[in-house]
Amino acid sequence: MTNIYVWVRTSRSLQFFYPTVDVEKDDPFSVYYEIAMDVIGLMKECDRISSEEFETMGKGRISKVYTEAIFQNAVEHGNINARLKLLVFSLLFAAIQQRTPDMAKSNRNDIVLTRISKYFGPIFKLLFQMDVGKRLQDRDIVQAIGSGQGYKFLDVLFEGTIKHKHGNSNHHGVRPLSLIVPLILDKVNSISLPFLCNEIRRHLIKDPYHIDEFASEKSPQIFSTVRRTTLAHNSRRVVHLHYINRIEVLRKDEFANVHLRICNDKPKASFVFVPLRCETVFLDSLFYTQWILLGAVRGVVIVKNCQNTRISVSCEQLIILDSKNLEIHFMSPKKPSISSSVGITLAPFNTIYEGQEEFLEENGHYFNNNLVFKEPIMFSSGSWTMDTSKFVCQSTPLDAMDQQFETLLNSLPEEYRIAHYRNTIEAQKMMAAEPEKCRVSDVATNFDLLYLKSKIEKKEEE
Repeated sequence: MTNIYVWVRTSRSLQFFYPTVDVEKDDPFSVYYEIAMDVIGLMKECDRISSEEFETMGKGRISKVYTEAIFQNAVEHGNINARLKLLVFSLLFAAIQQRTPDMAKSNRNDIVLTRISKYFGPIFKLLFQMDVGKRLQDRDIVQAIGSGQGYKFLDVLFEGTIKHKHGNSNHHGVRPLSLIVPLILDKVNSISLPFLCNEIRRHLIKDPYHIDEFASEKSPQIFSTVRRTTLAHNSRRVVHLHYINRIEVLRKDEFANVHLRICNDKPKASFVFVPLRCETVFLDSLFYTQWILLGAVRGVVIVKNCQNTRISVSCEQLIILDSKNLEIHFMSPKKPSISSSVGITLAPFNTIYEGQEEFLEENGHYFNNNLVFKEPIMFSSGSWTMDTSKFVCQSTPLDAMDQQFETLLNSLPEEYRIAHYRNTIEAQKMMAAEPEKCRVSDVATNFDLLYLKSKIEKKEEE
């Protein structure tokens, strides 16, 4: 007996993550789809378009907020124009992350799977036409596939696995969908486009590695231990960190190059340091932690349902959902997205440590991303501010040479660099002249930093 499973590539799903927006009336899928087809029609002439050209295409059809977010996700590093193929993907994922009234209580994963399944036929045709770079009729698509075009065009979005059961053993591995389709169509003499799409669609499942799921959407049983790690390969491995209590410093190899999920802290939580390179990070339901440092995240960082904390993060894109009273120091080539969040203070990235620049370079990120402040894209009601009055570069218990600290200072916009010098001098004067006026939280913070630094240095000496 053979079991076949197909799912959306998580790397694509998170690359084009959008806050799920409720749709009150008509399903907008057809609108995004038609714009995507218009983009495909441009592929004969060029491979990129400007933001002004895309705004013209979407004017009157999609909101300015989505126009900006969709375009941004299609711009590659070092470019100001959007790549057409990425723009098609960006439009597609914007279309399938809309919450229609029939899915009012569904989470994002269920919405994406349901809408992929519902519109699998149009998506199939869209991917094929994007691959060949032109618009085609259904009969032409079927003829091209039958003439040897094959199914590789599906691999950009889908993958899967086949489980052969022989006695008590299972033999399986992740494969591109193009290698699985022939097994799905085994013993079929002739195909039509609707038949082909239906046969693939009935094998669709959620991502079995659970990479794009929030901890708050999972069963409470996963919180029975402090850590939970999936056994997949590094690029697919998910590490859950629960019940943060005082200090967590994640420097072991098991935390390198993984999808990290941090959630549910305790009242005594103080600091979480993640100096290693990560694939993606979700921060979920954190209410007590004073400071979180995410030094080198290759992909997306999503902050959901968090309150009253400070976050320093370097990533590809920052997304803030359902949160309040956060102080976020970020460095990213893209604008952050904010949805249903209030009291968000944004500022440039404010720390550096030994080894960080090497991780950043591996991610394709650099400190010059810090130089120009990026205003957020606001998806729904909320508030944010830019405040230099309290800005200061933060030292960490991890060593940094003077030259590295200068790199950080030089990456700051001028007003923040001035604020750092001013606030540092004022803090030194206050501590020397009137230490009793220092806040209790500041004293606790300094104590924790010294405690952590001593433990790190002791471990390195052993």
